[in-house]
Amino acid sequence: MKIAAIETLPVVQQAAQVHGQLEKCGLVEPAIASGWIRGYLTRITPSDIDIAYVGPVAPEDAQQYLRDTLTNLGIDPSPWDIAGIWNAELAYGVKHTAENYLLYYINSIDTVYLAADGKLHDPTGHGFADAEHKILRLNTHNTTAGRMPTAKEETYVCLEGCRRIAKFGWAPTPYSADRIRQGVGQWQELSPTEQHYFIHKKITGKYNPNERLAVRPTYDSYGWGFVFDLADLSGG
Repeated sequence: MKIAAIETLPVVQQAAQVHGQLEKCGLVEPAIASGWIRGYLTRITPSDIDIAYVGPVAPEDAQQYLRDTLTNLGIDPSPWDIAGIWNAELAYGVKHTAENYLLYYINSIDTVYLAADGKLHDPTGHGFADAEHKILRLNTHNTTAGRMPTAKEETYVCLEGCRRIAKFGWAPTPYSADRIRQGVGQWQELSPTEQHYFIHKKITGKYNPNERLAVRPTYDSYGWGFVFDLADLSGG
């Protein structure tokens, strides 16, 4: 679907209207990216609607503002992740919502976001084209300016990269494929608690047993198949 056609969809225009109302409540740069936008960009079922923003408004207050806004506009709240509305500035110190996406959303497609102006924005400059051609292009912003991702951050990038290749059929760029393979060594740098999180959140929480059989060869090809063995050992 063309970008302009997505922007004119009633549900997308409605979401932009919600952003506009939230701005009046003090939320700065409210935006939606990742699963919901990815669905429209890549012609798959959109996931729930996650809002991120910056500014001084506490997440607990933002939740209530979002509830009130949906009620006032007569919008079904069920697709909206109200509890997950995210103040990226309070969480990470970023000053712009797009900066949050560039640092913590793993690839160009997931980084495309809908703003209050009703437009889709492509901060990497590759997201629109990559969505059209189903390309996995890992973001590099968390590795620039001398910044070194933590083992937890890099493991997240690698496992989420594997999932997009296996589940959506995206083709990784050479850099992306190399980074996923090279990231395997980060697993041993994780604490037992962090390893437990990834096993249960990113493997048993994402795939049922039949799905695991289908996707494991992809993980194996990048050196990450061992996480399925760990999931089996944990009884997950």
